[in-house]
Amino acid sequence: MDEPLKTHIMYKANLSHVQLLGYLNRMLEIGFLAVAKDPVDARPRYRVTEKGLQFLKDYARLNRLLSR
Repeated sequence: MDEPLKTHIMYKANLSHVQLLGYLNRMLEIGFLAVAKDPVDARPRYRVTEKGLQFLKDYARLNRLLSR
């Protein structure tokens, strides 16, 4: 499953719970993430949107251009 739980993101990114909430809320506000509801498991899971994927591609491209 590629839609992780909040705690999985928190540990993988090495963030505190407060930091994670701030980042998740901001990413949801600007449309980079969406909440995926699982009908079996009531806990929210997060997925990257098309807008978020495009941002990551653009960021990687810019990073490559600037590192030359």
